Amino acid sequence: MKKTLLSTAILFANLFVVSPSMANSTAVKPIHINSSELAQIQWQDIPFSQTVKTNLTASKKQAFTASFAGIASPVAAYRIPANQGTLEIEIESPVMDRNVFVPTAVVLDSNFNVAATYSSSEFKLLEERGLKGNRLGAKLNLTPASNQEYIYLLIYTTQQDLDKTTMMPHPAKVYAKATGKQPPAISDIEVAHSLNGQIHINVLGSDGTKFIGLPTDIFSLNSNKVATPVGQSRQNSVKENSNAINAAVDKDTEAYFNQAVMKAIKAKDINKALNLVNEAEKLGLKTPRKIFLKNVSSN
Repeated sequence: MKKTLLSTAILFANLFVVSPSMANSTAVKPIHINSSELAQIQWQDIPFSQTVKTNLTASKKQAFTASFAGIASPVAAYRIPANQGTLEIEIESPVMDRNVFVPTAVVLDSNFNVAATYSSSEFKLLEERGLKGNRLGAKLNLTPASNQEYIYLLIYTTQQDLDKTTMMPHPAKVYAKATGKQPPAISDIEVAHSLNGQIHINVLGSDGTKFIGLPTDIFSLNSNKVATPVGQSRQNSVKENSNAINAAVDKDTEAYFNQAVMKAIKAKDINKALNLVNEAEKLGLKTPRKIFLKNVSSN
């Protein structure tokens, strides 16, 4: 029985290496936001498994975004419970009257420290389907660190994205594809990037690992992605290569992972324990895997 459990655990560990939530992570240039300015924002509480829609207009621009967005942008600001384990946050921005709000998202911990940034390149074009029209969408997998009641999500747009446009398929082409017919030879639709739009957000439970509340400089990010805004832009995009961050991991961080792995094993949540082990190894930590193998094989 011990050998079976150990072999299964090793198999799961190998499969996790190619987990989509890890492969799609993107490093972007960190930003700084004054905490006093963030404290003045009216944060909207987000219930679980319920889509919340926020209207954004140019008349509601926030001056404090100019320092990092290059423009005063309207913002969508959310407060999300951090005591429910790992979160999957689905964000969508629908096309409205041939205009779309192109999001950039910043996740902050309970003390308003910037913990993760997701550029517009994370938001992919999703074609019309069912009751949903053309839209930009992304899914964030986040694991709040312990001792946090809430984390915060700030969404805005940038001057760089406003200077571009996105090409989207003509509705007749989408309909033809959906009905199995040959799409007609008509031009796609050029959609302008705008300060006006909507943000739809839905928060669910998940199994990913992106720790919110730990120092961001301890993570080693290896992704090399083309930072292309959504769709086909008229301007050339710039390739932003992320460099691996090499930083010593302190004992408190190692202790956090050790305790978290043990807690997951005791709760019989092997998948979560493996996620933690793999994330710890990205930081150069070896003890969490030893703890994992010892305790799984001894059960």
